[in-house]
Amino acid sequence: MNKCRIIIKKSTCLLLGLLLLGSCARVAWADALDAIKARGTLIVGVKKDVPLWGLLDPSSGEIKGWEPDLAQTLADHLGVKLKLVGVLTSERTDAVLGGKIDVLIATLSDTPERRQLMTLVQPHYYASGVNLLARKSEHFKDWTALRNRRVCGRRGAFYNRPITVTYGADVIALYGNDLSFAALRDGRCSALLHDDIAIVSILQNPDWARDFEMPLTSLYHVPWSIALSPAERGGRLEKVISRLVVGWHRDGVLTKLEGKWGIPPAAYLKEKQAVWQRKEDGKWFCGDELTDRSPLECR
Repeated sequence: MNKCRIIIKKSTCLLLGLLLLGSCARVAWADALDAIKARGTLIVGVKKDVPLWGLLDPSSGEIKGWEPDLAQTLADHLGVKLKLVGVLTSERTDAVLGGKIDVLIATLSDTPERRQLMTLVQPHYYASGVNLLARKSEHFKDWTALRNRRVCGRRGAFYNRPITVTYGADVIALYGNDLSFAALRDGRCSALLHDDIAIVSILQNPDWARDFEMPLTSLYHVPWSIALSPAERGGRLEKVISRLVVGWHRDGVLTKLEGKWGIPPAAYLKEKQAVWQRKEDGKWFCGDELTDRSPLECR
């Protein structure tokens, strides 16, 4: 009988503890936006090694690109200053989970695994597939040609494993873009796995376009999400950013920034802009925000 009472007491304590944790989480949701405004600064993680998207300028020490500009737009919307933190592909998740940043805007593809780890804001703001940056002399014509070939990649890229499993490639995941590009140039790998939109941008450089190409049809087209701490799921910060992304699509902010940075127009952005600008019976087809009731085209 005494043992039963002890078990009941322990169970009650555990239940109370879980309820308290839930209460703390709700407080965190409510206060996250206030904390940023009280600090007066929004801390955003962006890529620091991807030309046009987010690249550290060694001469000025500033990170410049399409996503840093989006971060500035978010900070202006919140009425606070912006602090950028440069991250590599392999560092993005840790930066969010470790509380190093408030928001991540860093070419992050929306995958089920990442949804479990972080809060991924919807609607998505961009999309890309994976392709190869390869020497023309390699004559790649099909993904099956990767079997037993050494292919460079980057740590943290979600497509490393499926490419390895499906096509038998020997993927060497290096720490950052600088290392992977150097390995490709030096001939230490036959090709480089990379986001197709980034490869298109790279091939605008005559030095790369002379000897390299993107030879295959892109795979694994996945939309990109802005990421927050898992504690922000359902909170005010997530909702504010979600509505802002709607405005980016509806007002053409994203396509204007493409033009500013010389990024080739993405069909994804054109489609989403048309959807979010669509009206039926004088009302927005997608509404003013994304909800569970929003049409699938809006997601």
